[in-house]
Amino acid sequence: MAVRRAETLTGADYYVAPLGSDPEDLENCIRMEISGVSAGNKAVIEERLRKKVKQAEKSQSNLPAIASVIGFKELLIAMAKVSDLP
Repeated sequence: MAVRRAETLTGADYYVAPLGSDPEDLENCIRMEISGVSAGNKAVIEERLRKKVKQAEKSQSNLPAIASVIGFKELLIAMAKVSDLP
């Protein structure tokens, strides 16, 4: 569940609380970076995902993070843990 917008320089858009955790305790949250592309194929979506992962890696936060890109034309959602992509 998204609990609030993330601050500037966190490398993410939202804080997401795992099920069953206290949404007020940000120490248990995961940072989530979200982006979308209106055109382009799977390769375009995957490239945007790599950029979003790098953005989250450069942040000034020690919380774990995930990145997600929605490809509207391709009807595809790509997600990765920040540590999953090279």
